[in-house]
Amino acid sequence: MKVPLDRKEFEIFVSESKIFEKTYELMRACLENWYHEDQEAFIENLRADLEYVINNYKFENQGVSISKSYCYATPLDYISCWIRIYDLEGSYCMEYTAFFDYNLECFDDKIC
Repeated sequence: MKVPLDRKEFEIFVSESKIFEKTYELMRACLENWYHEDQEAFIENLRADLEYVINNYKFENQGVSISKSYCYATPLDYISCWIRIYDLEGSYCMEYTAFFDYNLECFDDKIC
């Protein structure tokens, strides 16, 4: 079965849209909000304070996908982009995902 997507065009979209950069900025704001709202949980989960995490942890671009959710009365088309967070030893800590509409406006996100 042929997938109805041109891989080359998709790579161009990922590059030109700067979706990983947008996702990184959203992730950083999410981390900052979490740290200011619940410092204890932040440090327990990431094993460091915010400044240390931002300046020393590795943020690895993982993926971009175009999806369709059928959980709505009118199916929802969206783009998701996710970044994984690793500590200094290379241990996986968590993943941040941002969900965008086709205008690249973020309408939701999650970190887990």
